[in-house]
Amino acid sequence: MLSPAHVLLALLALGLAQDPAPTPAPVPAPTPETATPAELVPGALPETTSARAREVWSALRTATTGTAPQAKVTAFELSFDARGWEAGGRGEADFNDGRIRFLAPGYIDSSLEVKGRRRLRGPQGDWMVDAEGRKLRLQGIDYEQDRAELDQIVHVARTFASLVDAGNLRVRSLAVLEAPPFPLPKSMLERAQGFAWLDIVSPDFAIARKDKVQSTREVRAWIGLDATTKLPRMAVVAEDDKGTLVHESASLLLFDKYKPVDGFQVPFDVQTFAPDLTRSPWQFAEKAKLRLYVKSASLRAPLEPTAFVP
Repeated sequence: MLSPAHVLLALLALGLAQDPAPTPAPVPAPTPETATPAELVPGALPETTSARAREVWSALRTATTGTAPQAKVTAFELSFDARGWEAGGRGEADFNDGRIRFLAPGYIDSSLEVKGRRRLRGPQGDWMVDAEGRKLRLQGIDYEQDRAELDQIVHVARTFASLVDAGNLRVRSLAVLEAPPFPLPKSMLERAQGFAWLDIVSPDFAIARKDKVQSTREVRAWIGLDATTKLPRMAVVAEDDKGTLVHESASLLLFDKYKPVDGFQVPFDVQTFAPDLTRSPWQFAEKAKLRLYVKSASLRAPLEPTAFVP
C-alpha cells in the first residue's frame, strides 16, 4: 500500500524527513542571511543575490506563472493516480482516484491510501469517514498516528500553496550552480546536462518530521531548469545542517507533462527517487520510488470551511 507521506512527496514535490544521517555529506553553502523567517518578505530576494541568480529566478517565475502577477493560492483541489515500487524495484502497488482538498490556513480533506476512506481536518476537528459514510472522530491515543499524518498533510499542502507561485516564497539565500552538488543516477546525467541549477534556502521548505516536531534545520532545494522552457525538470530537496546536506532526508524529483492550471504551469507527471544509502559514496536510486499522475487540478477551488465538516 502506498503511504500518505510518499504520495504527498511526489504530489507536492517535497521530501518528508527521515531520521538525520550520522555522517552527512558537505555541499557548498550560499552566503547566509541573518534575517529571521518573520522578517523575510515573500518574493523579495536578499541583497547579496547575484545578478545571474536574479536573472535565472526571474526566468523561472515567468515560465511558471507568466508575466502578470498571480493572486496567492489559498484553496486547491487535486485528483491523481499513483504507482509505487519497493526498494530495489522488488514489487509495485497502484493507487487510483486519490484526492486532496485544502483551504488555508489549515483545513484538509484527503483520500490518499484507502479507496473510499477520507480523513478531514476542519472547524469541528479531525475526523475519518469510511467508504460507507460512517464517521469517526480522531481523538485519543488510539488515533495519534492519524493525527500525526494529518499534521504532515496540512504542512505539505501549505507549502505547495506557497510554492506554486514563486512570488509567495520567502527566500533566505539564492545562488546559481553550474552542476548539482550531489550524485545523480547515471540514467539522468544526460538529461541534466544544460540545466541551470538554482540553489535555494527558504523557511517555507521546512519539513514536518515523523515525531510531529518541525525540524529546526532549514531545507534547501536545488531546482534544475530546462534550458529552453525554463520550467523545473528536476529537483532535490534536503535538510540543510549549516551548509551540510543531510543525505537521508534527500529526495530527487522529476517533472514532466506540464499543463496550464488557473494561470500556473503544473507538472502532471511526477517521479520521486530515494537515496541509496547502501552505496559508498551514496547516490540516488536508479529506480523511482513513486510515480504520480495528476488527473485534474484546480488552484482556485471554491471551498468554504463547511466543506471540511464530516
